[in-house]
Amino acid sequence: MANLKGNKSNILNFDTKKELIIKHFDQNLSYKDLSKMCNISYSTVRRMCVDWEVFGDESLISKTGKHNKHNGKIRIKSKDPKDKKIAELNKKLKWLEMENEVLKKFNELMENSEKKL
Repeated sequence: MANLKGNKSNILNFDTKKELIIKHFDQNLSYKDLSKMCNISYSTVRRMCVDWEVFGDESLISKTGKHNKHNGKIRIKSKDPKDKKIAELNKKLKWLEMENEVLKKFNELMENSEKKL
């Protein structure tokens, strides 16, 4: 929603954005509740959460006044085929890293259970 003339927009810092995302994923607060808490639009909260899932903490850093073609996030819906490929590979990499962590923890649990027996 656009601000009225003369009003400044509400630009959130990195810590506040991170806090909102943690509340959404850990406490299962809805986008609507989070938007009311910080007085920002529903779509802004949703976009922050979706971007964080795909791009991680880098998506929370404000890029105001720092225009560069690849300064920030690369979207899957980009028209440039290279950008699409990069975004897809980043998403796949994040998934594989997460899967790797789970498998490491599983192996550790299996080793601990074998030692107890």
